[in-house]
Amino acid sequence: MNRRDFLKTAAACGAAAALRKPSNAQIVRPATGPLRVHPQNPRYFTDGSGKAIFLTGAHTWANLQDTGVAPVPIFDWQAYLAMMAGHNHNFMRLWGWQQSAWAPWTPDKILFEPTLFVRTGPGNALDGGLKFDLRKFNPAYFDRMRARVTECRDRGIYCAVQLFQGFSYNRPGHCGQQTWSGHPYNAQNNVNNVDGDRNRDGQPDLEDPQVREQQTIYMKKIIDTVNDLDNVLYEVVNEGGSKDWDWWVVDTMHKLETEKGRRHPVGITGAGVERMEEIMASPAEWVSPFGHKFQQDPPAWEGKKVSVNDTDHLWGHGGTVAWAWKSFVRGHNTLLMDSWDPIAGGPCPEVNWGPRPGYPLRDLNRRNDWTWEPVRKAIGHTRAYSLRMDLASMTPQDDLSSTAYCLANPEREFLVYLPEGDRADIDLSHAQGQFRAEWVQPEEGTVTPGGVITAGKKTTFATPFPGPSVLYLKKESA
Repeated sequence: MNRRDFLKTAAACGAAAALRKPSNAQIVRPATGPLRVHPQNPRYFTDGSGKAIFLTGAHTWANLQDTGVAPVPIFDWQAYLAMMAGHNHNFMRLWGWQQSAWAPWTPDKILFEPTLFVRTGPGNALDGGLKFDLRKFNPAYFDRMRARVTECRDRGIYCAVQLFQGFSYNRPGHCGQQTWSGHPYNAQNNVNNVDGDRNRDGQPDLEDPQVREQQTIYMKKIIDTVNDLDNVLYEVVNEGGSKDWDWWVVDTMHKLETEKGRRHPVGITGAGVERMEEIMASPAEWVSPFGHKFQQDPPAWEGKKVSVNDTDHLWGHGGTVAWAWKSFVRGHNTLLMDSWDPIAGGPCPEVNWGPRPGYPLRDLNRRNDWTWEPVRKAIGHTRAYSLRMDLASMTPQDDLSSTAYCLANPEREFLVYLPEGDRADIDLSHAQGQFRAEWVQPEEGTVTPGGVITAGKKTTFATPFPGPSVLYLKKESA
């Protein structure tokens, strides 16, 4: 369809209908599950209804535990949920920190509250508080976890509960106090004579049977806390672990959940600790890819596991509207690492991504930096289309569009991203009948009708507005 034909069609549709602003507001229904990999299209999860569920949303560091220097600020959970609902998001990672104090990105004494275990003493831990009793889980931590996952369920939001945290033990390039000093498995921090670092490398010895025993008890506690909730996924560790240990955690979670009679998906987000081929061979149901190619040009996903393309493992601080749409049409689920609650702590000269003055990315550690809102909107618009389409029948098919960004069921539906706008050649030769076209502005979601075209051949579509665009084609009912 050339530009002249488009203008004729738009005029015929009426000036009032030529441009419309969609609403991302959806009828809020509780999240359903437990999720399982869709049997026909394993790029996505399903709740068993047969419908593919696309997951996308924003997550932030303090959405489970309050973090910061004393006095620790209280995270505004309700405002964060309202932001997600207002942007049509349905997925978050629920961050968990094992250490009570300190972080590798700042010399400040960052605190994490509530802690996992009750402080009973006798004696003081290295952070100055009473030592922990590893036999006594802190009700404040687990009650909050259950309450927040339940609130998310009621708002239609799925939660990936982090089991372990790679930033809770020493990391290269740290500054100030080492984070192992705040870990409850540090022998100086508990009353149980548990020494989780007998090899003295500044982190839990993941091969130590004593450590694995403690971790199994902890995993069982998490399962006891949220296993009955439909909207739960689990994440092994944020940017840490090792191949053998990661796989052991997945297998342990599967075993413990099977004993409870209710399974939820478990994911690996190692971000470089394992090679991608190792993660793909693991027993996990979902993975988060890493590497530059998943940032600028996410490859079409084959669907051997569910992919959650998370900006945390690509940029850290970053993300673009193009990344959101490219990831979606190439079969990935998406997550934005959002500075909704800025990461706490002052400048750290040795760590080049810290929030110090003069660093180019410093402003990205602020909620209102211009980077965030366009991406928050864009991922919400991708979800709106996932709900309109028969997603279970659609796969990435780059060869059907000259732009090479195409999610399609070639007989019935096409969603095409045009990163430079202008025009796209779409192969409709596998389809018959009439298709209705609409154009979408990728950030704002504004929709412009594109008229009706006849399938059966390759067709050129010209964008009716400048800049990047999205084209949606759907077969008209007979």
